[in-house]
Amino acid sequence: MKYRLIAIDLDGTVLDGDGFIFPGAKEAIRDVLARGITVTLATGRMYQPSNRFAEELNVSAPLICYQGALIRQSGNGDVWWHKPLPLPVARKVIAGIRRLGVHQYAYVNGAIYVEQVRDEDRRYARRNGVELHLVDDLTTLHHGRPTEIAARGQPEDIDRVVALVRDCCGSEVIVNKIHNSFCEIADAESGKGNALEHLATRLAIPRSQVVAIGDSPNDISMLRWAGLGIVVGDGPAEVRAAADWVIGDGAQDSFCEAIARLLDGSTPAGDTTPGSLCGEPRPGLRRSVEPP
Repeated sequence: MKYRLIAIDLDGTVLDGDGFIFPGAKEAIRDVLARGITVTLATGRMYQPSNRFAEELNVSAPLICYQGALIRQSGNGDVWWHKPLPLPVARKVIAGIRRLGVHQYAYVNGAIYVEQVRDEDRRYARRNGVELHLVDDLTTLHHGRPTEIAARGQPEDIDRVVALVRDCCGSEVIVNKIHNSFCEIADAESGKGNALEHLATRLAIPRSQVVAIGDSPNDISMLRWAGLGIVVGDGPAEVRAAADWVIGDGAQDSFCEAIARLLDGSTPAGDTTPGSLCGEPRPGLRRSVEPP
């Protein structure tokens, strides 16, 4: 088998809507690791919950977190890559979101900072072992540059945030609209594709020997960069268009099928052209995330 590194998205790819690992996914990853192939997780989640899933899945490689803004070694937490927001940009984003009256978060050094604490924030921090800090003004943080800024609100609020940030920051940032009520803002040099390229280079693995598996718009950059990009489940059209394989029989079954086909050297329907389809998408299994 020619592939040496596989980057796997978490939510909607190997995790269901409640954050549980799909049946068969752990065994599929075990089979990959048994072939001597390196597996990394590429997720929007913070490092702490990502590391917990890495332990459960027996993944020991560095993990791509925060949509590619951070790579940290699983287990010991050594930092391999970090692209935090420049402070002037972060302050501009924070001030703009505040003017809109939308609840926001700053992720700094593995902790969450807020100007107001909500019950859902406390639950998220407690469940994932993350520190939650209440501050008077996020723009005056002295603990370091934010890895990300995020906003939560009604769908119309998030649309306003996305429009404002893109207008005021342009190419300085990447804006990921995770779902209708949550978006994340990160440095323009972050992203899963850039992070995967950095990781592969550090591991001396050529692009042609890298596989990326995902299901959502924030996976597009790594699907396009990898030598083989695989979309599983019922990903949107723009995500499917970015892939070499599309296996759409439901996220749970699709991931295991993708791994099986990789390991036995077969391809979906004998086709490896971009957007090739194996099966029809089954509705009902959509990507979900667990933002604070």
